[in-house]
Amino acid sequence: MTRNRNNKFYWFEGVTRNEVIKSLNDTTPSHLRSQATRRKLVIGASSILLALALPGLLTAYMSATHFAWLASYLEFALMLSSGVAYLSLRKSVRHISDAPNELLDERQVAVRDAAYTAAYRLLASLSVIYFCVGTAIAKKSDLMLTNVPSGLMASYLMCMASLPAMVLAWTLPSEDHE
Repeated sequence: MTRNRNNKFYWFEGVTRNEVIKSLNDTTPSHLRSQATRRKLVIGASSILLALALPGLLTAYMSATHFAWLASYLEFALMLSSGVAYLSLRKSVRHISDAPNELLDERQVAVRDAAYTAAYRLLASLSVIYFCVGTAIAKKSDLMLTNVPSGLMASYLMCMASLPAMVLAWTLPSEDHE
């Protein structure tokens, strides 16, 4: 059994060569590639990330601990949903947000780099908000700042990972299918 050496896995980007090439060369019409659908995906993913941060806020400000098991199941479902939303976003932008330079042309590299610039600027603002929320939760719950709820941490990490794809999905125009 011979292994396909052309299907290189890019560890830092989290994609394979064949996955990116197949996505970039795909000519079949897809509803995921319309601007309206992409924007709905961005709004949905953002809502999921916000909802993922909420159970930590609720448990910090609610004295009823008998709903803790419900919050943990909800948190798990939201983490899974955020992963599905992230993968859908990547697919809708043809993996441009995560592709290495060697697989993209100059225009795609410029579009991706502009999206990363906008995403990092957004992330700077969002980091302040996440930090303030984490500090408020820690003070209310008499915890150390390092003990922020896992949902808030997962929300922040998924936000960091998906912001470039979100920016691309929001800004790319619809693809014409002839």
